[in-house]
Amino acid sequence: MSKEALIRKITDDASAKAAIILSEGEEKGNAILDAAKKECDEQLVAARAEMERASEETLSRSRVVAEMDAKRLILDAKLGILDRVFARALEKLVQLDDEAMKQLLLGMLSYAEDGDEVILNARGRSLINKSVLKAFASSRGISLKLSDEVGDFEGGAKLRHGGIDKNLTFASELAILRDSEEAEIAKQIFG
Repeated sequence: MSKEALIRKITDDASAKAAIILSEGEEKGNAILDAAKKECDEQLVAARAEMERASEETLSRSRVVAEMDAKRLILDAKLGILDRVFARALEKLVQLDDEAMKQLLLGMLSYAEDGDEVILNARGRSLINKSVLKAFASSRGISLKLSDEVGDFEGGAKLRHGGIDKNLTFASELAILRDSEEAEIAKQIFG
């Protein structure tokens, strides 16, 4: 074999081997690319599913928060209405005519005990003076004293005995009424 034929044979063999290696390399490269594309597609599908789940969870939480906010706003509005109802009741009590106010105060004084000191606001003092109080106490067989202190409250009375006060003011009595009857009053107002 001649030198040129030998070189050509070596070159042809090398070219053939290179073509085979190149072909195998392309196949392996394509297989790697296909596997990578498949993995990428799977990860994309998983990421989309996770994003949808997270989105639904976020929407669900947002709905729950919005519903809670709405309920809180409704409750605040209802409590505001109840506040106005009780404020209006206090206004009505304060605006009673003199005779009705006097009878109400005397009714409140039925909780007085022997030896109590009676504290009234300015209007109450104008309706129940010492002689009226003395007659009331005498009819109950007890002794009451009208305090020189003028109460700083809108209506009602305070009874003091031995450093202990009984708060019978309108505001206090309405607060007690509200605590005990608020649910029933709310039911009647709001259904």
